[in-house]
Amino acid sequence: MDEEDSSYRWETEYERTWETIQEDDSGSLKAVGGDGEEGRRRRHKAKERIRLGMMRHLFLVIDLSSAMEEKDLRPSRLSCTLKVVENFILEFFDQNPISQLGVIVTRSSKAEKVTDLGGNPRQHVSKLKEMASCRGEPSLQNAMEMAMQSLKHVPSHASREILIVMGSLTTCDPGDILVTCESLTAHQIQCSIIGLAAEVHLCKKICENTKGQYSVILDESHYKELLMQHVTPPPAMASAEASLIRMGFPHHHSTASPSYSMGYVHFSF
Repeated sequence: MDEEDSSYRWETEYERTWETIQEDDSGSLKAVGGDGEEGRRRRHKAKERIRLGMMRHLFLVIDLSSAMEEKDLRPSRLSCTLKVVENFILEFFDQNPISQLGVIVTRSSKAEKVTDLGGNPRQHVSKLKEMASCRGEPSLQNAMEMAMQSLKHVPSHASREILIVMGSLTTCDPGDILVTCESLTAHQIQCSIIGLAAEVHLCKKICENTKGQYSVILDESHYKELLMQHVTPPPAMASAEASLIRMGFPHHHSTASPSYSMGYVHFSF
């Protein structure tokens, strides 16, 4: 008998079995999956017809502090996050083919840029996996400042977004983070945060001031659902510039004298 079969039920990983049971109309209990028909209908409910932005510039900030080593998500917060984020990056470029994405990680009270804004999803995923080690405390302010330095130069007709996956309940910052929040608002940068632990008032205030979304996950399936909500482009800003792009086309000119084509440039007699 192997070790797995000999272990007791209470020695295995923590599992929320009651969340997979639902009562039907007749009062009977039935098992449901996280991606059931009702969940799909809820996610794809009809929305008001609004104009969405086509070009997006998004920085994905991943918390790699010691809090990501917790095992409330199986097998750990870090492993679950890497898997969910990989699917998000691939889906992001599938739905937003002309957009750009960059990755920043925060740990040891610092921010590190993994990849700059670009359109290669495989590069983002591979570089993130290379730096996937947890230590110290996160710094929201340093991460937002680093993202803002790149996003503030983006043309105004494209969206400027920051999406933060936050596992820690604390942040170690060098200054007043609310000043950084005001700078994000001044540069029309939208900041959204997904919390893995509990609701934090500071994170909620940052999202409210920058017109972003703040959410806290319930389980792994809810984690995937919240992250995939950011695949859809945000509504285009009413103040966004709408300018025409000048296009050039070659003109045909006929002359009386014969002319040489490019094929005769290297012709020798």
